[in-house]
Amino acid sequence: MVTPTTAFFANRLGTKRFYIIALVLFTLGSALCGLAWNEPSLIVFRVTQAIGGATLFPLAITLLFHEFPPHERGLATGILSISALLAPAVGPTLGGYLVTYADWRLIFYINVPVGVVGVVMALLLLRERPSEGRTRFDLPGFVLAATGLAAVLYALSNASISGWNSLVVLVTLIGGLCLLALFVVVELRTAYRGKQPLVELRLFANGPFLSSNIANALIAFSFFGGLILLPLYLQNLRGLSAFQSGLFTLPLAFAAVLTAIAGGRVVDRFGPRVVLFPGLVLMGLSTWQLAEVQLSTSYPWLLLVFALRGLGLGCLIQPLTVSALAKVPPRQYAQASSLGTVIRFVFTSLGIAVLATLVQSRAATHISTLAASLKPTSPAALAQIGKLGLNLAVQDAFWLSLGAFTLAFIAVCFIRVQRPVPEEKITTPPGERLSDTDDPTNPTESASPGSGSTRLSAGPGPGDNVMV
Repeated sequence: MVTPTTAFFANRLGTKRFYIIALVLFTLGSALCGLAWNEPSLIVFRVTQAIGGATLFPLAITLLFHEFPPHERGLATGILSISALLAPAVGPTLGGYLVTYADWRLIFYINVPVGVVGVVMALLLLRERPSEGRTRFDLPGFVLAATGLAAVLYALSNASISGWNSLVVLVTLIGGLCLLALFVVVELRTAYRGKQPLVELRLFANGPFLSSNIANALIAFSFFGGLILLPLYLQNLRGLSAFQSGLFTLPLAFAAVLTAIAGGRVVDRFGPRVVLFPGLVLMGLSTWQLAEVQLSTSYPWLLLVFALRGLGLGCLIQPLTVSALAKVPPRQYAQASSLGTVIRFVFTSLGIAVLATLVQSRAATHISTLAASLKPTSPAALAQIGKLGLNLAVQDAFWLSLGAFTLAFIAVCFIRVQRPVPEEKITTPPGERLSDTDDPTNPTESASPGSGSTRLSAGPGPGDNVMV
């Protein structure tokens, strides 16, 4: 709900200032959550925490792309993505340990010193970019986006509990989609009238941005939505504790960090697709192996599969970020990064809802089929059939994830971006200079309004791109 407002407040307040405000809100919300005295107070403080955290990632991407030239953004984005790659493994592991052996409040208190250090470093190290002055807030767009996204996300979060046939789920889902459709109409009309929309939907006319976000959505659906399947298998079927199952995912996180950094260097040198294709192949191979997982699969083999999955994940997150923003004008970095973040959030929720519902429905079908054929007579046999049915259902969910990864592979085939050229390799004839405000995706001929003069560039300028 808050993420779509990132571009407006970044332009109004300045990206650095808004980033610090968001980080302060997140840190304050974390501290208040640790002090919560009952569930209602915890919910209110979690909302405060979420308001701050919702804009941090798109703001970080915006700051990074303004600071680093194109030929350094792959590595810079890879380093930035380390926290996002470690979170799915380290978060549940550390959280499980704190809840099991310490106090649940430490889950929130642990954010406070990190947030304080982050605020101090942001004040000292980040550079502010001039704000664009006073722009009118798109209130109709915000109301439609906030209510539409809230309704859709509520429906998706309850679909696995109440079922897709639930009246509440259907009403909120259909109503939310209608509100989002109206939001699209309002935003496009606002943009074509020359006013500033809350979200610049015309970015989807940008080929690399569209293809990258389609792949981003499918990967979010398959991987992040499928994160519920691993603890389901490890805890419900293999009998591991939450802390033990979290330890099993550590190889995934560490492997992802390694390939994110190494892949960032490759992206800077050869372009995103050179990294994206191997990443999707590795992710597909690991998903295929998980779709064949059994109750007797050895733990060392699972660790190897998780590590392979991590190697693939590290090759996907940051190259897609680089390719999505490759042809986006600098003034629209905040718009593009916030829009990509919203897409990832929505499709992660959709993946969780669809895969959880699929596991539930397929488990009931498999258990019924197995019971009819085996005719168990003891409680132990019934329990074993229940495990077998759930195991088959988890396999079905991973097969669906593999299909989504295949579609993501096809989407990546349509990504056409330009390979960045380091500044030291650029030669410009004497007497000819490029303006710092030139967009590298624009033609090399530009004129200043009203001057009657035209500037011709004889070659690419600093930060300009050369087609591979």
